[in-house]
Amino acid sequence: MKVNVPTSWEVITLRKYQAITALFKDATIKGEGLEGDAKELHDYHTECALISTITDIDMDDVLSLHRGAHNAIMNELGFLSSPIVGKLKTRQKVNGKRYYFENNAKNINGGQWITIMHFLKDEKKVDDNLHNLLACFTNRRKWYERKGKYEGKIHDEIAIDLLDIPITVVKPLTDFFLKDWLKSVKNMAVYLEIKGNQLKRQAERQLARSKVSTDGSTQ
Repeated sequence: MKVNVPTSWEVITLRKYQAITALFKDATIKGEGLEGDAKELHDYHTECALISTITDIDMDDVLSLHRGAHNAIMNELGFLSSPIVGKLKTRQKVNGKRYYFENNAKNINGGQWITIMHFLKDEKKVDDNLHNLLACFTNRRKWYERKGKYEGKIHDEIAIDLLDIPITVVKPLTDFFLKDWLKSVKNMAVYLEIKGNQLKRQAERQLARSKVSTDGSTQ
C-alpha cells in the first residue's frame, strides 16, 4: 500500500492541525499512569491514529502495516515536533473566495472585540477555536477590493472556509494579531486606570464641594 506522507507543516491545513492537537491531548489524558506493555501499546495505537489522521488512510489499513513501514512513516512525521514557521500574509484565496486578514487590532470594531474575548475565554480551547479566532479579523473581499469589510453575520461560514488554510499561514497571523491585540488591551487597561483615577479625583472634588455647600446651608 502506497502512503503519501507529508514532510513539512506547509502542507498541513488548520483542519488537520486541530485534529492532530486534539489527538495528542486525548492520548496524553488516556496515557496517564500507564506503564510497561500497557504504555507501549497505548503509544503504538496513538501513532497509528496519528498516521491515519494525517494521511487520511483508514485506521484498519494503518494497523495492517508492518512495523518497518510504520516506523519509516513516523520518522517522516518528525517535523511535527518542530516549530510552525511561516510568513505573515494579509491576503489569501481559499475555496475560490478571497480574504483579507486584519493585522492591526486598532482597526477592529466592538463586535469583533467581544467575539475575540469569547473565543479566548477558555485557554485550553484556543487551538480548537483557531478558525473562529481567525475569522474575527478576516474580511471576505471581492477581486477589486483591497480589504473588503468584516461581516459578523457570515462569521461561521468564513470560519469553516479558513479550516482549509495551511497552518503555516494561520499561526503567524493569529500570533501576530494576538500580540498586537494584547498590547491594545494593556494600553486600554492603562488608559482605564488613568481615567478611573481622574474620575475618582473629580468625584472627590465634587463631594467636597457638595459637603461645603451642605455645611453652609445648615449654619
